[in-house]
Amino acid sequence: MKDVFVLLELMNHMVLVAKEAKARGYRIVALNHDPLRSSGPFAVPDDLVDEVVYVDSWQDPKQVAKVIEETHHRHEVQGTYSGFEAPLPYEATLRELAGLPNNGAETVRRILDKASLRTQLRAAGLTSLRSVLLREALEWDRWQLPGPAVLKPAHGSGSALCHVVSSLDELRAAAAEVAETEVPYHLMREYIRGGGFVVEEKATGELLSVESLVYRGEVRPIGLTGRHMLARNPVVEMAFLFPYHHPRADEIIAKVTEMHRAVGFVHGPSHVEVMVAPDGGPIELVDFNARVCGGACVVVFSDVFGVSYPSLLVDLATGQSPDMSFLDRPHRYGAEAFVQAPPEATELRELVLPLETTVQRVTREPGQRLSGTTTQLDAVGMFLVTADTAAQLHEKVLDARRRTLFNGVPLGECPHNEVVFSEYVVG
Repeated sequence: MKDVFVLLELMNHMVLVAKEAKARGYRIVALNHDPLRSSGPFAVPDDLVDEVVYVDSWQDPKQVAKVIEETHHRHEVQGTYSGFEAPLPYEATLRELAGLPNNGAETVRRILDKASLRTQLRAAGLTSLRSVLLREALEWDRWQLPGPAVLKPAHGSGSALCHVVSSLDELRAAAAEVAETEVPYHLMREYIRGGGFVVEEKATGELLSVESLVYRGEVRPIGLTGRHMLARNPVVEMAFLFPYHHPRADEIIAKVTEMHRAVGFVHGPSHVEVMVAPDGGPIELVDFNARVCGGACVVVFSDVFGVSYPSLLVDLATGQSPDMSFLDRPHRYGAEAFVQAPPEATELRELVLPLETTVQRVTREPGQRLSGTTTQLDAVGMFLVTADTAAQLHEKVLDARRRTLFNGVPLGECPHNEVVFSEYVVG
């Protein structure tokens, strides 16, 4: 037996975590349903993973539990990591078996279930929003909330399948649309469809998030992340901008720290989305993600702070205290941005992102038919940019998207890419 580092559904930025663990001398084991990526910015080198264990489905508790038990018995597990929601409860189980600091499988399941999470926060006095299961709301004979609500998956991922509704007719129409919408990525589809949907009273204000590294109960925030939102559908995130200097930052961080304690999240990276009302109004939870910010945000954090953020994640994963001294040094600004297709487009033939952008990804296959809509699932590309100031970053994101070539034509002032944002985003 040799010391191993286990990754559950190795994909995207997780390859950077695997590389860091490998450099420390660990044997790398991947518990995966999908084949390891062989192309793109997060391709897995041939010599990185020492063993791949196939998982039939992350929605099959009995089969996954067997995989976890066998992994524990066959290996000296010194660290684990996952950046995808579905495996997180199983990762907690493996960490407990290995004697690593962990949140407990049942705690993670409650955090990942939006209905259960809202109930916990209401009991702790940390939210005033109401939430009801979709199947119950569809039985209403009148609209029973004081204002608009968000229809969202109880097991959400990446803001997919979220709709703002204000009446029973709108709710029924959105529920019908959600039932017919095809989630293109099968792992996300399984996870979302396996949890049902909730109708949650809509918080008002600005969407932002708090990024933290939590070490054995100590919440260590690294900063806030601001947003560009899609103008025509403001539940769709078009860019994550980090760090974000909001005038209520201390209050926001204090509230989010209380939320960690209330829900029992004591170890690991977290990405907590909140809605901040104007004029000193309430700070309400939107989503508690028991993982690092998605996509390529790990690369953004590394670029901004001039550190290896995957190294900090491996420290946490192996039960070590990450060195937070980078927070005291000068930093830059970075963003991950998304691209939508023009309204008249029916097919993606080619997407060319500007040369100065990094970690470029085309999220639709050439020749694939397009829906003509602008949900979170309809993005056709993603990229990163960095800058010396918040104002420069804001302009670089907008400029790079304008100059992106869609089927050979610059997007320019494309209405499907028009964004809205807070005044604080520009610094």
